[in-house]
This record gives sequence, C-alpha cells and structure tokens, in this order.
Amino acid sequence: MSRSGLRTLLAALTHPPTPLTGAFNPYADYDPALDAPGAPRIRLLNLARYLRERRQAPIALIGEAAGYRGCRFTGIPFTCEAQLGESGNTRYRTTSLRGNYDERSARCLWRAIGARSDVIFWNAFPWHPHRPGQPLSNRRPSAAELRAGCFVLKLFLSWKQPERVIAVGRAAERALRTLGAPTIYVRHPSHGGRRGFESAIHSLLEWRVVSGEW
Repeated sequence: MSRSGLRTLLAALTHPPTPLTGAFNPYADYDPALDAPGAPRIRLLNLARYLRERRQAPIALIGEAAGYRGCRFTGIPFTCEAQLGESGNTRYRTTSLRGNYDERSARCLWRAIGARSDVIFWNAFPWHPHRPGQPLSNRRPSAAELRAGCFVLKLFLSWKQPERVIAVGRAAERALRTLGAPTIYVRHPSHGGRRGFESAIHSLLEWRVVSGEW
C-alpha cells in the first residue's frame, strides 16, 4: 500500500491506457453544462482522500461502473453528492451545478456496511459509461471497456492487496475472474436485487466479525 502505488493508480485514472469512447472520465473530463469549475480536480482529491482513509480496509467491494447520480460527480465509488452533503465534512465539495444527486445503490451499500471502516469500494470500470448524447444516463460497459478497466482494477488490487474481494454484480465478477482474483459474488442491489444483496453482505460481514477470519 505504498504512496507510489497510489500515485500510479490515480495517474491511470486520469490518463486511461486506451481512449474512452462513449464514456466520461470524472477525473479528467469537464462538462461546462454540468460541472462546477475545477470539478475534475475536486473529484480526484475526493477519491484520493477516500482511498487514504480506507487504506487499511481488508475487504474490497467491486462494483460495475461509475453512475451519473454517484461517482460521476463525487469521484468516489458508490457515493453520491447527497451523502457528502449530509456528512458535514467540509473537506468535500460537490461538483455538480445541479447539486445533491442521490443514488439508490450508493445508499444501499453504505447502509449495508454501516459505520464499518474495514470495507473499501471500487468499480471494475472506474469511469462513467453513458448512452450517446445523454450524459445524465447510465449504460453497462462494453467488453472492450471492461478490458480497459481491468488495467486499472489490477493496479487497485496491487495497491490495496485486500484479504477478501466481493464482486457486486456479474460484470464485476467477470472482470475480477479475468484477473484471476479470488472473488465472492453478490447480487447487485439495483433492479430488484436490494434484499438479496443486503442479506448476502450482512452474512459475509457478520461472519468476519464473529470468527475473525473468512
């Protein structure tokens, strides 16, 4: 978990190994119609702070991709502007001109882990895939995009070296399997999967609390 490893990870996010087509890079791209001035840097700083605060977390929850109601504007996986505003942490600034976007999946994941600090979030495709001409939309990343994301996912796992990796959804599971990472699959909370996700996460995290191991 070296500082150089974190710098390499953040640099790869800012400058992807292959050009992004049909996806928005929250850490480098700027949309004057949607973003406040300096938004890419704010998002990168938000993420860097989050990663440093969770650097000791042994459990990594890997999602699919950044969503427009969450990471697209905050820079932090599974975290939305509304949550940052409610946290009262003045170090964070929301970066949307509209402000206070709320994301159901983000709420679900944070509710599931509660106040625990032993869990860290990431995305298999760490940028925001959207439909053509619709920047405020989400779509599933393509196979090529997931391959590009795997380069950064590998850097994340190398820097973090988590004890346990949990894939939130099938796309994340496929990306992690591609890298040969030992993975536990749980259903994504969207599209009617909330109860299944919460039940699986509670069981996994409670087992670690009771047993002290996996």
